[in-house]
Amino acid sequence: MYKLDIKDKKILYELDVNSRQSNSEIGKKVGLSKEVVKYRIDTLIRKGIIIKFQTVINYFKLGIIKHKLYLQLKNITKEKLEEIGNYLKNYKKTEWVALCTGKWDLIAGYLVNNINELDEEILDLMNRYHNYIKDKAITTTLHIVRHLREYLKENEKNQTKKKMVYHTIQDKKEQIDKKDLELLRLIVNNARMPITELALKLKLTPRIVQYKLKQLEKKEIILDYKCHLDPHLFGRIFGKVIFYMSNITKPRLNEFVNYCSNIKESVWPQRVIGNLDFELDLEIENYENFQDKILDIKSKFSDIISNHEFCIVSKEFKLDLFPNAYPKFD
Repeated sequence: MYKLDIKDKKILYELDVNSRQSNSEIGKKVGLSKEVVKYRIDTLIRKGIIIKFQTVINYFKLGIIKHKLYLQLKNITKEKLEEIGNYLKNYKKTEWVALCTGKWDLIAGYLVNNINELDEEILDLMNRYHNYIKDKAITTTLHIVRHLREYLKENEKNQTKKKMVYHTIQDKKEQIDKKDLELLRLIVNNARMPITELALKLKLTPRIVQYKLKQLEKKEIILDYKCHLDPHLFGRIFGKVIFYMSNITKPRLNEFVNYCSNIKESVWPQRVIGNLDFELDLEIENYENFQDKILDIKSKFSDIISNHEFCIVSKEFKLDLFPNAYPKFD
């Protein structure tokens, strides 16, 4: 386990606020020179703490729908788990693929244009691995919140998050051209890529690339720039809580969503429709604290929570926040 010091945490927090900030900008905020900031970021990348720098894209505005497939497996070995995980990873339309401990063994997120595309993907998987699949569930995502990792600010009192980025299935659709699409595919896993390098890859001038980025931000197609971390490597667990709801009124649901959203360890609260109703992802200190958070939520909202499940994410095979994203470039 890598021990993050106060400066590391401050740098990671600033990268989570906006990973396109320059080393100089970050240095001024954390009290370090740009050279030291670069050295520390490079070290965090080398240690595997920072997996990549990502752009949060509102794919709903481009007519893309997010679904999730939850798999409970049987007759399974570690090797077969890895095989299925890598098979899902290599699907062009999977967004997130994770190995879990709990009711669900594998969870895969899909970004598709319509339900027929999802059906084809799942049929393909079921035909190939039907001997290993005991149960499955499917959801459609309605609402996602992207939170800052407020837990990195451990020296400050717990506070309401200063920045929450929402995107929902009801967002107004926008039109983009082929170069815009290519830019999104490039920057989704390479959020710190300089304008000059993006321009070279797109065969455009830096000025045009800068303009396109600004327009995509103005249209709220590009929502945010963040870092993808591996919390296990600095002593945290990645837990997912799944809630089943009943007797819901809209005001009470909003209270529930807001409460979950303001837990400082939360990262991707999501409203979904399908076999379950709400997901809460937490990067939390330990299993005991994870259980405490679940009990706290259940006690405050016992009138609308009918059941819950939880998973501990042990391995992420993939996290691409846009279809057909280019990989991380070193």
